[in-house]
Formats: sequence, structure tokens, C-alpha cells
Amino acid sequence: MSLQSLTKQSLQKVQLDSGSGDSGFNATERLRLLDEITTLKSRILNLEHAADTDPLVPIYNRRAFIREIERAQTMMARYDIPSCVVFFDLNQFKSINDRFGHVVGDELLTKIGIALKASVRDCDMVARMGGDEFGVLLFKTDEEVARAKASKLSCNIAEQTIEIGTEDVHLSAAWGVSICHPQDTPKQILDRADRAMYKTKS
Repeated sequence: MSLQSLTKQSLQKVQLDSGSGDSGFNATERLRLLDEITTLKSRILNLEHAADTDPLVPIYNRRAFIREIERAQTMMARYDIPSCVVFFDLNQFKSINDRFGHVVGDELLTKIGIALKASVRDCDMVARMGGDEFGVLLFKTDEEVARAKASKLSCNIAEQTIEIGTEDVHLSAAWGVSICHPQDTPKQILDRADRAMYKTKS
């Protein structure tokens, strides 16, 4: 049985018993049940957060990103407010892993993810899409503004360095922008951003 089902059943039981004259539960037992519900709710929130978070970089994952794209599409359909996806692919990331090892590569990914998150608004979203790919969802942003922002973010990516001996290890990134049209699927939006990114891939 899921945690959601257990929480719902426990809450219904407390509510039903509290509304009857003879619940069969004393005050201590009611408090115990309420504590159990609180614990289960906390576990559910933790599980939901884990399901939406990248296992390496402290940002969202692809699952959460796609859900937010759908929310951006709804916003555009209802209020004609555009939002855009920026898709980043790190150039020559494999060579970093091959030369310096995965520990350095992972550290660089983490620094880049944190830098991207710090460079956007609270209403925007940054996610690791997998491997060396990142997505940024810019709410209430048209394509022209999104391209200008993407260019600045790519500079932020290039500024993230790791010192290995006397060498500064860093990467550049190719990027592409796609508007979140309501009639498209999230996959079509991401594919369009991906195609735009490959036009600038070095």
C-alpha cells in the first residue's frame, strides 16, 4: 500500500472517530495517530522531492522539467504569456572525463548546475536533462529575450573552472531555444531546442 493511501486512511479514521460520541480512541491514541499522519506526510514530501531531483547535481531532473513545461504551456494557452526552454549541451565533456576522471567531471557538472540556478529568477527552473545536458525553463519570456539570456548563461557556464595542478579546467556550451507552444508536446519542444542547439555545437 502506498504512503498516500496510508495517510488518507489514517486521516479518515481520525476524522470519523473524532466526530462520533464513542470513538474507541482515547486522547493519547488520537495524538499518536495524528503524529503518524504527520510523519507519513513528511515521508511523502521527501519522496516526491527525491523523485524530482537529480541524483548528482542539486537541481531538478528531466521528470520535473517536463512537468513544468506543461505548466508553461497551460499559462500560454490561457493568458497568452510565452515561456521558453533553453537547452544546453557541454562541449567536449567526454574528453574531461577521459583525461581527468569522472570525479572531476562530476564536480564540474555540479558547479555548472549551481551557477545556472543562481543566474535565473526564482520562478524559472534549471534541470539536468541527463549526462552533460541542462535545461532552463524561462517563464514569461519570449524567444528574443530567451536567446539573450541563453547567451549570458553560456558565458556563466564557461566561467566555471576547476584547478587541476596548474591547469584550469572549464567547458563551453552549445545552446538552443524553443518556445513552449501549447499545441506541442513537451518532447516536440525539447526536440526543437535540441535541433537549434546542434546548429551551434562545436
